[in-house]
Amino acid sequence: MKSCQPKLLMTLIATLTALVAPVYAQSKVGELLEKGGKQLSKSDVLELVPLRYQSEWPNGQGEEELFFTSDGNITGTGYHYGSRSNSPATGQWKVDEDGRVCTPKTFTAWNSSTNMCWYLYRLNDGYYSTAKSDLGSRVGRINTLEKVAVQ
Repeated sequence: MKSCQPKLLMTLIATLTALVAPVYAQSKVGELLEKGGKQLSKSDVLELVPLRYQSEWPNGQGEEELFFTSDGNITGTGYHYGSRSNSPATGQWKVDEDGRVCTPKTFTAWNSSTNMCWYLYRLNDGYYSTAKSDLGSRVGRINTLEKVAVQ
């Protein structure tokens, strides 16, 4: 029985990889669209508000959890891996007519500001973002993008 376990484990890993890989393999806008992904329009984005967003920073140096309110405010927290520190985040967000979402915000504990804009895409149950909507532009997977209940 022991000699079959490694073979069974390898078969299980290969099967799981084959099932999961199509969801995570998209690295460019064109690939995402070929798999059936859809760029979110302005109305698609607004339907998600109020929303919770959680993702790793594009530079890989940290992550953030942000809340976008219907009145255009951003609140949340950032975590910087290198310093192992948290910072509150505040800012404003807007969505342009073409669906581009801009999120100027400040991490108050670090006295650091960012002003980034993103195009959002959906494929199955996953969301992706990219700075440009060109077919060759790189996309990143968003860990969480979901509508939240108003309290």
